[in-house]
Amino acid sequence: VHDPGPGFLPFGISALLGLMALGLSLKSLIKDPETKQKNAGSRNIRWGILILVLGGLLCYGIFFKILGFNICTFLLLLLLLKTVGGKKWTITISFSFMTALCAYLIFVVWFNCQFPRGFWGI
Repeated sequence: VHDPGPGFLPFGISALLGLMALGLSLKSLIKDPETKQKNAGSRNIRWGILILVLGGLLCYGIFFKILGFNICTFLLLLLLLKTVGGKKWTITISFSFMTALCAYLIFVVWFNCQFPRGFWGI
């Protein structure tokens, strides 16, 4: 506390977010039964899409170094736009390509960030 290092701010922010998440979780558990019954029917969670999106994000992290930034970003956007957005294939492919290209131009060319290129060197 007397001499905080460079990790102090991210630690403090994550601790604050954790406390807020804990507070919201406790608040949802303590709700009265009438409110729970009223809100029970209003939630229509599509579990298949939720698991697919979380799996896509997990695969993005796993294959990031292997496939590289550009291909992983393109494939993740392809998955998200097709499953969650339900867009046509032409829109999905073109938007995913343009977004991955813009992300490459902004982060790699403009900001000089060093992302993995993958085994293809792309």
